[in-house]
Amino acid sequence: MKNKFLSIIAVGLLIFGASSLANAATISYTATDLSDVNIGEDLWQYSYTVSDHTFTSDTGFTIYFDLGLFDLLDPFPTAPNADWDVLTWDPDSSIPADGAYDAYTFVDNASLTDTFSVNFEWLGGGSGPGLQYFEIYDGVTWEVLKDGFTSSGNSSIPEPATTYLFGIGLVIFISSNIRQKSRHINKQKMRVQ
Repeated sequence: MKNKFLSIIAVGLLIFGASSLANAATISYTATDLSDVNIGEDLWQYSYTVSDHTFTSDTGFTIYFDLGLFDLLDPFPTAPNADWDVLTWDPDSSIPADGAYDAYTFVDNASLTDTFSVNFEWLGGGSGPGLQYFEIYDGVTWEVLKDGFTSSGNSSIPEPATTYLFGIGLVIFISSNIRQKSRHINKQKMRVQ
C-alpha cells in the first residue's frame, strides 16, 4: 500500500515537473535609478533578459506598467537587435489603462542574447520599482501563450526546475525512511517469533 502511494506521488511529481519545465518562461529585470533631468521626477531604467522560451515569427511579449506607479515611458525605445521591433505606450488615466513595453518578432528563433531596456518615470516612491506582469503572445491569433511576473536578476524565488528537484528529493527521503522503519519492524517481529 505504501509503495503504491509513493509511486502515485512520484508519477504526479514527474508530470508536474514536465509541465512546469515546458511552461517555464523567464523575464528577469534589473532596475537602475537614473539621474533626474527635472526637479521632482524620478527617472529609472528597466533592463530585461528573456529566457526559457523560443520565439517564432509573429510572436512577442508585453510587459505591463501599472497606472499610478509609472509614467513617461520612453516613446522610442531601442530594439536589442534586428530580430525585434519594440514600442511602448504610457499608462492612461482617462481610460484607465496600464502602459506597456512590447517586443515583437517577424523571424523564427529570435535572438535573446541582448538586453531589452526602457526608461520611465517612477511614481511609487519607496525603494523603487519591482516586478511586473508579462504576457507572451501569438501575434496572429492574439492568444496568450504564457504569462507571469518578471523576476529580479538576484531573485531568490525558486524556479520550477528547483521546485521539481526538491519534490523528487523529498519523495526519495520519505521512501527511504519508510523502508528503514519497515525493515526495523520486520526484524523485531522475527526476534519475537
